[in-house]
Amino acid sequence: MSAKTFMQNNKPLMRTLWLLAFSVLAVVSNSAEKSSPHWPGFRGHGDSHSVARKLPLSWSATQNIAWRADLPGYGQSSPVVWGDRVFLTATEGANKERLYVLCYSLKSGKQLWRKEFAATFTQKDDKIVSKAAPTPAVDQQRLYVFFESGDLFGFDHQGNVQWQRKLADEYGGYKTNHGLGSSLALTERGVVTLVAHSGPSYLLAVDKQFGKNLWKVERAAAGGWSTPLVIEREGKQQILLSIGGEVSAYDAIAGNQLWRVAGLKGNNIPSPSVSGDWLIAGSSDKAMSVAVKLGGQGDVTNERVAWRASEATANFASPLIHQGRVYFVSKVGVAYCLDLATGQELWRERIGGECWASPLAANGRVYFFTNEGYSLVTEAGATFKQLAKNELPELDRIYGVAALEGALLLRSGRRLIKVQ
Repeated sequence: MSAKTFMQNNKPLMRTLWLLAFSVLAVVSNSAEKSSPHWPGFRGHGDSHSVARKLPLSWSATQNIAWRADLPGYGQSSPVVWGDRVFLTATEGANKERLYVLCYSLKSGKQLWRKEFAATFTQKDDKIVSKAAPTPAVDQQRLYVFFESGDLFGFDHQGNVQWQRKLADEYGGYKTNHGLGSSLALTERGVVTLVAHSGPSYLLAVDKQFGKNLWKVERAAAGGWSTPLVIEREGKQQILLSIGGEVSAYDAIAGNQLWRVAGLKGNNIPSPSVSGDWLIAGSSDKAMSVAVKLGGQGDVTNERVAWRASEATANFASPLIHQGRVYFVSKVGVAYCLDLATGQELWRERIGGECWASPLAANGRVYFFTNEGYSLVTEAGATFKQLAKNELPELDRIYGVAALEGALLLRSGRRLIKVQ
């Protein structure tokens, strides 16, 4: 029997084999993407996990430093990485009127390009005001950048502007004492931006290629720095928010709200974390950090909140879910480890400093990055075990990190350091 005849006589079998082959290719492709040398957005892929098998454990001012780069201006955004290119942002001026988009070589630390723009909406610089706080996002085609001035850009990897939006001009300026701070998130088609302040607030998705609106959802006025989280559930992408006293989910294609959990407080800065069917929303208030079972429709407050943390809080750093446990860091620098399924406290430990950067999980370790410039590395587990304490006095505050195979990027206001 010829191959052609066999295929004609066994069409259902051949369709099954083709579907199986495509499924295997999809799994391989997704695995390759996760393990590839990219750190594409805030908290990497949105979960503060690195698949790197080799990350530095110990470092100091004279040990395991690959390079240092002094940055123009000041910035609170995390670095993002695609291949050998590291992208980050900064701002400068008495009213933060100058915006910088920067690109460095991951290998050498050499500046590859630098772009400067005038801010559309300005605000007097102050210690309590955001300074280039939103973290960019990057994919294979483009770099996407947002500033608290309302300026939203799409670049190619060589630094050429592909499109630009001036959201403050289009939808009005911002009423906030602390500035905007929410970072970008990417769906399959769009760039998602949360504008949250005391005036007209909204969740916006724009087309990646042209920057045109896909949809815009009006939201109640509520200031905050929490970042949207994009997940895939039942074959569809959803956007999760934790801000303004509620946790909510939106359809990524149409922008309609799917469900919400209300009645929370203090959840305006930490971003939500998801593992499987579990969502963790951190709060600076006791008994307001909650575990939510994903799903449902409409107001699911009474049916989907699984537990509330009695003591654990999250002020700036987002909660980390890892190996069936949840890690929080409070405003006074106390780390908590809770059981994911029950909320039972497994341990608490004073790590000695407040954290603005979110904790990171990699290769059986949890990394905490403090505002005093040092990092604490612990063993991931139900008991606290410190593995290393690493000090870099030159870093006044660690705002954000990126984790690649064999290396960590640590960002302070005016400096980027590669540890290896």
